Amino acid sequence: MKTILCYGDSNTYGYDPKTGFRYPYKDRWTTILQKRLGNEVLVIPEGLNGRTTCFEDEIRPGRNGFAYLEPCLHSHGPIDLVVLMLGTNDLKIRFQLTPTDIGKAIDRLIRTIKIITPQKRVDQKPAKILLISPPHLGENLCDLPYGEEMGFERGIKYSKRLGPIYEEWARVHQIDYLDGAQYAKPSKLDGCHLTIESHHRLGEAAAVKCGEMLGIKPLQGCH
Repeated sequence: MKTILCYGDSNTYGYDPKTGFRYPYKDRWTTILQKRLGNEVLVIPEGLNGRTTCFEDEIRPGRNGFAYLEPCLHSHGPIDLVVLMLGTNDLKIRFQLTPTDIGKAIDRLIRTIKIITPQKRVDQKPAKILLISPPHLGENLCDLPYGEEMGFERGIKYSKRLGPIYEEWARVHQIDYLDGAQYAKPSKLDGCHLTIESHHRLGEAAAVKCGEMLGIKPLQGCH
């Protein structure tokens, strides 16, 4: 059995913008990934609301994705594949980060995965990595209360720049890449968190990509 660790934020956790709680288990993209790849894999969802790549949030402590990554990799090892999707929370106006800054933080996370995962594997090889650039913020963000925290137009513009930057870091590290914005859109309720339909589309796309990386053919008829 192969182990896939999905390391992300609220969109990996499965936050429901309508209720403020969590989507049902069956509707989260990580669950779709599990169902499509079947019993040949164990998918571990490691999503946390508000998680950043590597920046401390003084308003919401414990959200530094870099600080938790190393113990998380040790805890769940041996890991065959890490699916990494972070960066949306870094766009918040209080961090004052550029897309280039966020890309450098992703680089740091990738390097950590490559250093830590071999320590838990008999073959001493690093886990494969699938880097997913997060979906764009919604075009209606400027009309929503949540838009202020995300920087209104700035947040929308910067979110669209993350994809090419992530793709370049994936090329540098010779890892796999998936453009999340091609498959998932945010809810119009807050312009940030995914709809159920987007969870399903992203899960399907991730299953195809992860299946290719691990040599596993996705199952059919799992909807």
